[in-house]
Amino acid sequence: MKKISRIRLMFFLAGCLFSACTKMDATYKQFVVRGGLTYAGKATSPKAYSGLNRVKIAWLRGADPSVIKAKVFWNNYLDSVAVDIPPSGDTISVMIDNLLEKNYTFVIRTYDGRGNSSIPVEVVGGSYGAKYQAQLLTRPVNSTVINAHGKLTINWGGADVSNGAFASEVKYTDISGNVKYQTFPVTSKTSEILDLKPNTSYQFRTIFKPDSLSIDNFYTSYLDGGIFSFDKKDWSIIDFSSQHPGGDNAVTNFIDGTDATRWHTCAGCSSYPHFATIDMGVERIITQFGVWRTTFETGGDDRGPDKFQFLTSTDRLNWVNQGTFNFNRLINGEQRYLTTNNPRARYFKFVGISGPQDYMVMGEISAYGL
Repeated sequence: MKKISRIRLMFFLAGCLFSACTKMDATYKQFVVRGGLTYAGKATSPKAYSGLNRVKIAWLRGADPSVIKAKVFWNNYLDSVAVDIPPSGDTISVMIDNLLEKNYTFVIRTYDGRGNSSIPVEVVGGSYGAKYQAQLLTRPVNSTVINAHGKLTINWGGADVSNGAFASEVKYTDISGNVKYQTFPVTSKTSEILDLKPNTSYQFRTIFKPDSLSIDNFYTSYLDGGIFSFDKKDWSIIDFSSQHPGGDNAVTNFIDGTDATRWHTCAGCSSYPHFATIDMGVERIITQFGVWRTTFETGGDDRGPDKFQFLTSTDRLNWVNQGTFNFNRLINGEQRYLTTNNPRARYFKFVGISGPQDYMVMGEISAYGL
């Protein structure tokens, strides 16, 4: 009897299970696709290349030869662009223009000739514009030196590499009168221009890429290169009033490139005026002079002149007075003095006129112009 009851229970449970499965099949039957779904081959290794209010989307051609077109969606599928897949080529790409400056998520779907779609593939990229451009800083020029042979050496300051600075561009006129451009990497601390037209300057700007995949460069505005420092390696002192004995006091220290040395005129055997005549090696347009007191002594030396004079010449015979100037002998650092008429000269003369002692102690002198 117990055996018969067990058999009846088993049949009852089997009937319930069959009934439940039948109802489940009926529920999902409407979603079953006969023969299964067919997907087109998806976009392979997609990349988004940023640009100026645009983004380039590119991917590798897949192995599915039936794919004939694609669509790229963005802004949560509100915007899209269709792409025809050419019969040959390894890479498929499309440029999306007129984008606002922000990051985007792009969705790529490919389609075969029967309209079957691939699974979606996402790639993230950004568009850059005025907001990015406004924060870019031009790499500064610390100094520009020109020598007697016309070689221009630009000494650069630090570059804004955090925002993508990668090069400096220099625009100038060459010796044949042609406008030229040279580009120098920001890793270079100095750059040389060898064919600058005499008595002309240059302009410079900095080039940026916001990221490594950017298809566009961004530029700061051009700045003027300004005046040049004349290379003192070409200079020689051809005449001077006196110098105290010993190499530490030599007049040549006046043009050796540092205010840490000194020109000390003869103590006890000289008096004002004290002078030094300098040959720059080539004729230049002089726009200003720079003068330093010496820092040879700790803290600086106040035994310089209170007043001095500059004279210029093209031939060492005829001299033009460029003015008398006051000098602050109590402070360290360069003091600049403009010439009155930007004279053309190869020679100039520094003349100390008056000071607290009969002798004079000076640090360094420079000349600037074109």
